[in-house]
Amino acid sequence: MYWDHFPKAAPRPKPKPGKARKNFGETWWGKKWIEALSDFEYDQRMARGRAYARAEMVKNFKVDEGSINATVKGSMGNYKISINFDKYSKREWKEIIKKLGETPIIMGKLLNNEMPECIDEIAGSSFVPKKFNAECSCPDYANPCKHIAAVFYTLADEIDYEPMLLFKLRGMSKESLFKEIGLSDSKEEEPAAKKAGKPAKKNKAKRKAPKRKSGGRKRR
Repeated sequence: MYWDHFPKAAPRPKPKPGKARKNFGETWWGKKWIEALSDFEYDQRMARGRAYARAEMVKNFKVDEGSINATVKGSMGNYKISINFDKYSKREWKEIIKKLGETPIIMGKLLNNEMPECIDEIAGSSFVPKKFNAECSCPDYANPCKHIAAVFYTLADEIDYEPMLLFKLRGMSKESLFKEIGLSDSKEEEPAAKKAGKPAKKNKAKRKAPKRKSGGRKRR
């Protein structure tokens, strides 16, 4: 046995049609997430992760409050990915919601599925997480491995379309945020109102942000 021998890396998967040169992070908020990965920019695993994302090898991608779970199809099987982010406390969210609710232009942008560039300044907090704990079931010792990297780039693609996923990563879903500010959907109130024999309350904010369907080791 030769101890300096390393197995040949598996060939990179072919990208899906039209995604060979796909860029990740096309909006300012998507780019900000990509910038958060700059510490790993020159790692070959990140490049391979981009290839996996372009080939749509990330399956069962699910964003919960403060975490992401996904399955990545690898060269030797499917691997489970779990990533956890630092969530804001209830007290921190209370202060953030108060500041956002006092700024109508911010809420107008969010209702139109846009993330205002001044939102961090207004809220006094950053919504792009810079710390995470990530685990992958593959045998690679590195973190992030190419499978975790693929999930990172898939996240960049998702938040380009749904920027308020950044709030969810910090522990607050879009629906909960709007409800706390008093912008809950009137359609959700109607069944409960009928059941109680009372007319449903009218809500001035009738617009809804468009929805888009989504396709071990630790680091501290």
